[in-house]
Amino acid sequence: MRNFALLSLSFLVAFTITAQGPLDGYFKGRKVLDIAVSGGVQTANMYYKADGPFDYSRTLPMASVFAELGITDRFDVIATLPFINDKLQDIGLYAKVKLIDARLFSRPLTIAPGIGFSTPVSNYNTEIKNAIGQRATQFHGHLIAQSTLFGNVSLQLQGAYHYALDPVPSSITASSKLIYSKDNWYLDCWYEYQKGQGDIAFGGTIPFSSFREFTVDYNRIGGVVYRGLNNNWGIFVNASTILNGLDTFNTTTVMGGFVKKFNILEHQKKRHLEESQVPRNKFG
Repeated sequence: MRNFALLSLSFLVAFTITAQGPLDGYFKGRKVLDIAVSGGVQTANMYYKADGPFDYSRTLPMASVFAELGITDRFDVIATLPFINDKLQDIGLYAKVKLIDARLFSRPLTIAPGIGFSTPVSNYNTEIKNAIGQRATQFHGHLIAQSTLFGNVSLQLQGAYHYALDPVPSSITASSKLIYSKDNWYLDCWYEYQKGQGDIAFGGTIPFSSFREFTVDYNRIGGVVYRGLNNNWGIFVNASTILNGLDTFNTTTVMGGFVKKFNILEHQKKRHLEESQVPRNKFG
């Protein structure tokens, strides 16, 4: 029975442990759209229960689509959709605003609050070995601070509260990210901590009726390498691993993908210029 229960817990919190989150301190600019498509794999060999870790291995393929659009120079909207183990998981919709754009000790400082909403796209089963999440509907509140440390190196700090509808527990996250950006290269490395707000855990003393009731804690590190290419294309590789936690695996995720940038404003200007040069029949 114990082994069967662990088998059923093979993937509780898919999207929360795949990447560091959809919001950061960068803004796209007015009418600039970035679309990123990625694919990869998750592997793990241990599950963290309330009464100690348990050896159990799993491997899951995954993919995701990410889009960010600059409505203005200070306001972006974001959408995310992961595809895990042949099923669509939870769609996420977010927005962020550059509230403060100032200088601190002669260095640029950005303060950006953000909000979000995520909900399951499909009615996936949460009680089987191939479960791809807790089927949670959540409301997210973020606060981001980002500043240049020196040269091309920046630091980003972020805190967030994720309010989940019952029976899934809410959670808080805090993270720090060290960033290097120069010319066509972007690299970062980060640390993230999540603390679940529930009391029920697998292997704990409180009875439960569903895996959706489990709280989830983790300490996680990761990073990304991005290279910009010609014609507004780019490619990237990212990786992350969970160091320890509660009701989660020691998941290691490796993904790669591409990014395409669209300047909608430039396209509109070009189309307007072309149309203005077309001879017109004044009687038409």
